[in-house]
Amino acid sequence: MPGKYNFELKPKYPHLLGEDIPIWTNFIIQNPDYFDTVDYDIKVGTGVNADVIEDKKYRSYYADLTKKRIDVLGFKNDFITIVEIKKRVSLGTLGQILGYKYLYLTEHPELKIVNILIICSQIDKDDISVLNHYSIPFIVVKLKQTP
Repeated sequence: MPGKYNFELKPKYPHLLGEDIPIWTNFIIQNPDYFDTVDYDIKVGTGVNADVIEDKKYRSYYADLTKKRIDVLGFKNDFITIVEIKKRVSLGTLGQILGYKYLYLTEHPELKIVNILIICSQIDKDDISVLNHYSIPFIVVKLKQTP
């Protein structure tokens, strides 16, 4: 099951914004063989209950708009990795990545294993200890000048 995009530098990454862009760009530069292909902005969950909106079209649109969004799905061989990109990791990032994994596996029960990965440029000792305790992999990217 390959992703829609090759794992390579792009002038623009679909739905990545702000501080995420240089982190992701430098991750690709520093880890050019980490994934084969990727998908961006993967929606999971059901979104907010919009039953109070009378118009079915807008109700559906609002529910879709409020779904959770995985930054990147990475594909390498037969493995899928849910990637969360953050400038600075916090305890909220732990909940976010675990929530994404749960929702993704709920929607794809045929998958037995889905990996998770946090990519960041800053992380504190406490957050390192917590992520290590829960065996959550992370990579700290050194930000360099991007092309």
